[in-house]
Amino acid sequence: MLVKSQIVVLHTIKHGDTGIVVQCYSNTSGRCSLYFRASRKSSNISLLHKLNILDVVTYSNGTQSMPTIKEAVAPYNLGSLRSDIYKSSIAIFISELLGRTVRESEANPHLYSFISSSIQILEHIDEGVANFHIHFLTHLCKMLGFMPMDNYSTATPLFDMATAKFTAHPFGNGIYGTQIIGERESQLLHALMNTPSTNLARPKCGNQELQINGELRLSYAKRMIEYISHHIGNTIEIKSLDILHQIFS
Repeated sequence: MLVKSQIVVLHTIKHGDTGIVVQCYSNTSGRCSLYFRASRKSSNISLLHKLNILDVVTYSNGTQSMPTIKEAVAPYNLGSLRSDIYKSSIAIFISELLGRTVRESEANPHLYSFISSSIQILEHIDEGVANFHIHFLTHLCKMLGFMPMDNYSTATPLFDMATAKFTAHPFGNGIYGTQIIGERESQLLHALMNTPSTNLARPKCGNQELQINGELRLSYAKRMIEYISHHIGNTIEIKSLDILHQIFS
């Protein structure tokens, strides 16, 4: 049986001399694995770079452990995700993040649309690239079903991961519990929730333009990964985060 679908490449695993297992996210099947037979005489393996979007035709005869990709065409030119070290590093982070958090093997059109459109935005933006991964991380929470409540104010300047709400200072001495995100990270969360992905160079909290450096990006990403871990009930470890920190510091 032949099936047409569109996939986002997340990870590949070599299988034998020419075979490749493609772990991907599909618009028709959610998280899935497909078998790809690479040709030694062509460069079709170049299609399998991380976050590439492919229109595929897959074949399954009912006895195979996974469908085989019979045809694959890239509908979009995502060249900078391969050639630009900044964008390719973000692509590695996003693919790892999706691989650790999205496990459902059923269609989710809203999530697929979010991932696909985010990839195309990353390909074309010129400013604010260093902040793209933390913006994606923030808005992925909505797609996963636990977007923070945006009740940020001067009276509630701290984000509580357990309640998914901003709260007041729990202690007068500035010592926070482990579920509380610090003031700068909380302020950044509020800003990113209200900043479009096309305006990431200068996210604002109210009228204040935030100064985001490498240390803040790293601490924010770690805390938001903790937040996602808390709500999915499984500890997530993203190894590529340290690489991003080195590149964007």
